[in-house]
Amino acid sequence: MKSWSVYLLTVGVFLAGTAEYMIAGVLNMVSTNLQISIALAGQLVTAYALANAIGAPVIVMLTARADRKKVMIGAMCLFTAGNLIAWWSPNFAVLLGSRILLGLSGGIFTVVAMSTVSKLVPPGKLGNAIGILTMGLSGSLVFGVPLGVALSGWVGWRAAFSVLAAANLLIMIGIARLIPALPGRKAIPFKQQSAIFRNRKVVSGFFMTLFWIGGYAVAYTFLTPFLRETVNMDTAAISMTLFVLGVFAMLGSRLGGYGADRWGVVKTVVVSLIIHAVALSFLPLLNGTMVSTIMIIAIWIGSAWMTSPTLQTYFIQQNPQSPDLALSLNTSVLQLGIAMGAGFGGIVVNATGTVTTMPWIGAGVVILALAAAAISFSLRPSRGSEQGKR
Repeated sequence: MKSWSVYLLTVGVFLAGTAEYMIAGVLNMVSTNLQISIALAGQLVTAYALANAIGAPVIVMLTARADRKKVMIGAMCLFTAGNLIAWWSPNFAVLLGSRILLGLSGGIFTVVAMSTVSKLVPPGKLGNAIGILTMGLSGSLVFGVPLGVALSGWVGWRAAFSVLAAANLLIMIGIARLIPALPGRKAIPFKQQSAIFRNRKVVSGFFMTLFWIGGYAVAYTFLTPFLRETVNMDTAAISMTLFVLGVFAMLGSRLGGYGADRWGVVKTVVVSLIIHAVALSFLPLLNGTMVSTIMIIAIWIGSAWMTSPTLQTYFIQQNPQSPDLALSLNTSVLQLGIAMGAGFGGIVVNATGTVTTMPWIGAGVVILALAAAAISFSLRPSRGSEQGKR
């Protein structure tokens, strides 16, 4: 494995994810500074997610013939520009435009980085490499908000984006120097590319992603009020807990990649989803003390993020010649699942008036992911997929 190349890509994925999530921690600052409502400021999160989910797959498809290294560097140039525009932004409209640019460029880079890894490592190390990359994604999801708050408290919310721009430039230089040219694939007609929607293993795999991340988001979105309500954690204790959970998320990603190579995709996905659902089911029952609560949440977070690199490996196995579109669509489904999980969770909390039942709701959604896994893994693989990796 060209480890330095994989770790460079991982940091790039982490920066892309951090740009998405860190804004959530500074919405109050943005709202006050730009004199807009919190609700309107919240649309900055939505703008990134929609640009990522809708625009990135289209651009990835249109640039399929281009050198993968050049596509990544181009995306990183746009990502740097988006951060600098956010730093400069004099009003909400400009900031919103920067979020759209960041969503597009971040999504493109993440997807192309995932598919590029399959060309940098031997097949037997693919799951491990994807696991390392997913550490960047899971790390940004957990650390993005506290990192945004810390940077904004240190240099201000605008300058926090300039820090991301500078870090991104350094990674871009490293990628330009260390990663070889990686030619794209031959042009594939749109009709032929759309055949992915007729691949039942891939489509059912998207449902695995949707329900896995949806169940996770239902519970994680309301984790802070859950900890306050059940074990009376204060802000300092919650911050430390989130940091610990971030470590377990990254460890889970690493273990998932290792498991995909060592035990196979099917076994790793099924085991991780079962542990995920069981941990969420027991969380409302084992929250008598702070220690027991943190332990069960750590198991939940670790098992949840075991699933991600394994699913990425699964999609590459089903489309070994052209994995970009499947990975890009999977990223879109991931964004949609996060939005749907958080939204559905909000409806349940408004209806019940409590967050203590959210882990059970999340567990129910994860069980749907297990059902989707049973369907997907039982289907016959399409021609050209790597059948031996199951």
